[in-house]
Amino acid sequence: MKTGVLVALALVFLVSLTPLQAQSASTAAVGSVPEPYTADEFPSWAIGVRRFEIISLGAFPILLFYARVGYDLQRYVTNDFNAIYAPWPFKNESSYIPATEEQLQSVITAAGLSLTLAAIDAILLAIRP
Repeated sequence: MKTGVLVALALVFLVSLTPLQAQSASTAAVGSVPEPYTADEFPSWAIGVRRFEIISLGAFPILLFYARVGYDLQRYVTNDFNAIYAPWPFKNESSYIPATEEQLQSVITAAGLSLTLAAIDAILLAIRP
């Protein structure tokens, strides 16, 4: 135990001896600044795939929240408004804890809804003049 503490103290001491220096400012060459992307740099299908990805991944957390609240409300109503099955804002330590299958079902529902939302956006973008 003592050797471990001594080794740790020795390492801290050696690290504290190393000088910390800021990087020196370098003069940037004229051509070192990257150029902005142009409109024709990427094919339109790649831009569409990227937009689909952004919309589906961005909508997923929001739709997961709503899917879980929806499943909580559905469980509460089907169990005759039993306080054990109270939905999310009213849960306490004695509330029902969803099984792994139920949680997986809400995740799959949210994933399906987010893919559907991204597909609707892609269709609307394709038929837009």
